[in-house]
Amino acid sequence: MKQIKKILTVLLALISFTACETYGDYETEYAVIYPLCGEWIVNVYDANGQAVKEGVTCNTYNTSDNAVDKMWVKMGSAAASYGILGKVNCNVANKDFSGDNIPNLVNSTDGTTSSSTCSVAGGKVVLEGYDTPTGHKADAIEFTMTNSNYPGETFTVKGFRKTGWAGEDY
Repeated sequence: MKQIKKILTVLLALISFTACETYGDYETEYAVIYPLCGEWIVNVYDANGQAVKEGVTCNTYNTSDNAVDKMWVKMGSAAASYGILGKVNCNVANKDFSGDNIPNLVNSTDGTTSSSTCSVAGGKVVLEGYDTPTGHKADAIEFTMTNSNYPGETFTVKGFRKTGWAGEDY
C-alpha cells in the first residue's frame, strides 16, 4: 500500500509540474485591408438627414485574392433602397474607400453580374472615432452611396465597428 501511495505522489507531482507550462501570446492575424474591414452597426440617412433605417449591419471585407486596394461592402438586401454588395477601391494607409458605378451584386442572380450599379463616395474609417451607446470607444465608419435602382436618392451611412459589448448587440 505504501508503494502505491509513493507512486501516486510522484505522478501527482509530475502532473502538477507539466500542467504549469506556459505558452507565449498568440500573434493576431489581420486581413491585408485591416482596419477597413469589419462588421459595422450603422444608421442610414436620406439626403435630408432623416433616418431611413437604424441598427443595420454593414460588412466590409477583403477580396478572395487578398488585394490591398480593393474591398467588398455589403449592406441590406435587394428589397432595401440602401442595399449594396459591391467591390470598391480602398486605401489602407489613408483609411478611405470609394467606387463609381460599380456592379451592385445585391440583386444578382448569378453572383457575378448585375444590371444595377451603385456608387460609394467619401468612405472613411476613423479609429476610436465613435462613442457607442454604452459609453465605449469604437472605430467609426461613414460613406455616402447611391443605387441605380433608386435614381436621385443619396444615402449617408454612419456607424461603428461591432464591439460585442452587452447593450450593443444588434
